[in-house]
Formats: sequence, C-alpha cells, structure tokens
Amino acid sequence: MAIISVKQEKELIDNNISEQDAGAFTNISLSEFVFILIVVTGILVITGSIAGIFSINYGEDLENNRILNRFFQLFNMNLEANIPSWYSGFLMIIISGLSFLIFKLDSAENKKYFFIISVMFLFMSMDEVASVHEILNNPVRNSLNLGGLFYWTWIIPGIIVVVLFALYFLRFLFLLEQKVRMLFLLSGFIYLFGAVCFEMIGGWLYSHNLGGSMLYVFEVVIEESLEMSGLLIFIYALVLFIKLKVKHLDVLIA
Repeated sequence: MAIISVKQEKELIDNNISEQDAGAFTNISLSEFVFILIVVTGILVITGSIAGIFSINYGEDLENNRILNRFFQLFNMNLEANIPSWYSGFLMIIISGLSFLIFKLDSAENKKYFFIISVMFLFMSMDEVASVHEILNNPVRNSLNLGGLFYWTWIIPGIIVVVLFALYFLRFLFLLEQKVRMLFLLSGFIYLFGAVCFEMIGGWLYSHNLGGSMLYVFEVVIEESLEMSGLLIFIYALVLFIKLKVKHLDVLIA
C-alpha cells in the first residue's frame, strides 16, 4: 500500500489538484483496505475458535503434537504475544497513525484531541502486545479481595480511565460531522462492550472454575471479535473524517 507523506499531502491541498490526480499517489482504495482488514479479522476469528476448541477436545494431544501445539499457541485468542494480539496491536497502530495525520493536517480546534487519541492508541498498542494492564490483576485483587465479575481486577481502574476520557472528549464529539460522530460512538460502544462487559463475564467464568470450558472459549472469541470490530469501525471513521476535511486527498479513499 502506497501512502503519501504529510508534505506531499499538503502540496496536494495547496496546488488544488483533482481527486483523480491525487489517486495516483495510492494504489489501494478505502473499500479494498477495509475489506482486507475484515477478511483478516474473519480468518483470525475462525482460527481462534478452532484453536480454542482444540484446547478443550484435544488438550492432552496438544502437548504431544508439535504442529497442533504450535497452531494453538499462535492463534488462541486467550493467549498473549501471538498473531491475534499482534493484529489488534497493528489495528491500534493504524488508528494512532491516522489520528496523528489528522493532527498534522487539520487546523481546527479539535486537532489537539486527535493528538491525544494518537498517543493513547500508541500506548494501547504496546499494552495489547505486552499485556501491561494485567500487572494490576493480582495486587488489586488481593487488596480488595475481589472475585466474580471483577476477577480480572484491572477492569476497575480501566473503567475509571474510560469515564474520565469520555468526559474529556464529550465536547470533541459535538465538533465532528454527524456521521463521523456516530461512527466514533458506535466503535467505542462495540469495543468497550467486548473489552469490559465480556471481560467481566470471562472473569466470572474463570473464577467459577469454567476457564477450561467450551463456554469460556466462545466468550473469549466473542470478546476479541467485538474489540477488533470496534477498532475496524474506528479506522473507517478516521478515514472518513480525512475524506470530509481534506477533499483533495485520495489516500485510502474510494
């Protein structure tokens, strides 16, 4: 995928060239790019489901079969530092990059918010790969003696952070075009529904010794699918914002 530089983008705007000419700087459209991400997400959901089912039905065989064990390690959505977690981190990097691009190009008062979004998703991408947030689980659980829905206790500080960011970005949402605003809200709802609500369900299942059940496998798959879907919608919303604000660019736009 060919991506033009910020300098080239500004030159396109200054020279007021046509959208058709701008399209010469890229060889992939928005629909193609989003379609590729959707296909990859679908493949990872399928392979993640298979890996989870293997772990339940062929648990002992996994240890004795190197190929099956490797497949399980690479695609199980309940594990970290593997293909699904790297892919989620990659989606967050895309969001960070697009947000920074908007920050550099946009002269409106909302540009500072895009810089914060860029930094936030850069941190989230590193956390997704390194699982920094899970460091909070044992200290918080032991100090508050929590279990059940709050077994994964990082959720508590996580919810507090989400509420604070939501209050801070409330004004920003009303500065956006209606379609972009609705996509932002939809993406956030879907992502948080997976990352928080289904994480709590997973914590309840795990704390009741159901971590090795088929129900837990499907809970994890649904949770990760919702998170990836939310990220995909947010990527689409950011590109749509660029299309609406920078009309002479054809980067990722069909």
